[in-house]
Formats: sequence, C-alpha cells, structure tokens
Amino acid sequence: MKRLLLPLLAALVLPTAVNTESFDAGVAKIQWLKMQKLLDNAEGFLDIGDMNTACSKLREYDLLLGMNFEGLQELYPSTDWFEIKKQSNEIIKDFC
Repeated sequence: MKRLLLPLLAALVLPTAVNTESFDAGVAKIQWLKMQKLLDNAEGFLDIGDMNTACSKLREYDLLLGMNFEGLQELYPSTDWFEIKKQSNEIIKDFC
C-alpha cells in the first residue's frame, strides 16, 4: 500500500508542466501550414495561367488569415500581421 501511496502523493504535490499556448495559437499553428500550402498552390495555378483557381486559393488564404489573426500574433509576435493582411487584400483586389 505504501508503494502505491507515495507515488500518488508525489504526483499530486509536485508541480506539473503548464501549457501556456492558447487555444487560438494551437489552431493557428495547424492552420498556418494549410495557409502556406494555399499560397504555394496559388503560385502554381498562376504559373499555368489558371487565374480563377489561383484567386480562389488566395481568397481562402486571406479568410484563414483573418480567422486565425490573434493566434498567429501569439505564435509569431515579431511579425507585422496587419501588413501581411494588407498585402493579401491588395493582391486580391489587384489581380482577382
């Protein structure tokens, strides 16, 4: 009984590691990979002259950027996400 009680008490008393990443940052981390793939695909469709599909990929990227904005700011605080969003909007406006 003592062999079971001591590890149990130790597990309850000793501090556990705390995940400081927010839910938004966790979702953004997953979505960021998808967003990068969307940009790669948009570039590929532009290379083959398929403007409609390229614009579709760019719009989806822009939508995900807006939806994950706070999480991306938390993950990469030194990045100017407002400037990236502005550039994304300008590209869509000019080419789509």
